[in-house]
Amino acid sequence: MKAEAYALLTAVVWGLAPVVEKYGLRGVDPFTATVVRSCAALAFILTVYALVGHARVSGTRYLLYMILGGILGGGIGMYLYYLALSAGSASRVVPLSSTYPLFATLFSILALGERPSVTTLIGCALIVVGAVLVGRE
Repeated sequence: MKAEAYALLTAVVWGLAPVVEKYGLRGVDPFTATVVRSCAALAFILTVYALVGHARVSGTRYLLYMILGGILGGGIGMYLYYLALSAGSASRVVPLSSTYPLFATLFSILALGERPSVTTLIGCALIVVGAVLVGRE
C-alpha cells in the first residue's frame, strides 16, 4: 500500500508540474527551461540528501547506469518534452508523452527479459488506444 500511495502522489505532482511549466515556457525557450528545471531539481535533491541522505553504492558500473538514465530521462527526454510543451497544448502533450510506460514495458521485455502479465499487456493496449484518441484531435 505504501508503494501505491507514493505512486499516486507522484502522479499528482507530475500532473501539476506541466501546468506550471507551460506558464514558464511562455517566456523561456525550451533549452533554458530544461537547464533551469534541472538545476532546481538538483538543488532540491542535494538539500534533501544533505538532510536525510545515506549513500550506498555497490560499484561504479551502477553509477554509470544512473548517469546514463539521467542523460536520457532528465536531459534528452526533458528537453524533447519542453519542445513539445512549448509547441502544443498541455492537454495533448502530457497524455502523449505519458505513453512512456508502454515503451518501458517493451524495453524491459527486450533488455531485462521480464515477462509481463496479461493485465500489464492489456494496460499497454489501453495506453495505445488512449494515445490514438488523443492524437486524433
